[in-house]
Amino acid sequence: MVVYNLCTWHAVSSENFTSFTFDFERSIPFVPLSIIPYMASGFFFCLVFFSCKNKYQLKIVTWRMLFVIIIAGIFFMAVPLRFSLTKPEVSNSILNLPFSFLNTFDSPFNQSPSLHITFAFIFWSVFKDLSRWRIFLLIWLVLLGISTLTTYQHHVIDILTGAILAHVSFILIPYRKKDPKYRSCWLANYYFLSGWILILAALLLHKYFISEGLILFLPALLTFVIGYCYQKDMRIVSELMVTVKQSIRQS
Repeated sequence: MVVYNLCTWHAVSSENFTSFTFDFERSIPFVPLSIIPYMASGFFFCLVFFSCKNKYQLKIVTWRMLFVIIIAGIFFMAVPLRFSLTKPEVSNSILNLPFSFLNTFDSPFNQSPSLHITFAFIFWSVFKDLSRWRIFLLIWLVLLGISTLTTYQHHVIDILTGAILAHVSFILIPYRKKDPKYRSCWLANYYFLSGWILILAALLLHKYFISEGLILFLPALLTFVIGYCYQKDMRIVSELMVTVKQSIRQS
């Protein structure tokens, strides 16, 4: 809260802020009901510390949290962005309560990277090891990520940079890197990070240079698949790389 409020004060006092949107964002619908998964982030922020299996995992999660907050704060100060779309009125009196809360205690600043997205990835790094409620929590976190757009709290650039920051934290602050079981997961984050960077590059190229920049979605998809395979089974990756090399030689 100290970092967040300090960055908000800096943006307001300096008046040196701007907005960044992609053209397609104007077609994103405003869904008042999505405020429910959006507000659940505060609950997950508390739950994640009690879901750690041991003190070491608790230590890693804590360091990751501190790291992303500090790095995000630096970006909030250096490149203050403001949400630019007009939020429609919420007619439902019950749903209007959390929106009123956001209007009072939140601000349109501190956009990129989205800490809601970054935290969602960090939450999942713990929740994925739970034996119960795992699928439910995964679905809820996905809805939370979508809600950052449909509640008109964040732009797409914030989502992508939030995902990038999360995977940077996984790489720099690994969980049992020397354990072969977890080392493959650590390596997978390099591919996931590359995938998010490629998606961001594709959208930026499409916006400022050439529409063909969207072709970068294909290698982005490939890196996500390889990263997923690394997480699940290293042998799958080896077989995939051999197949790719054989195809290249034959062509």
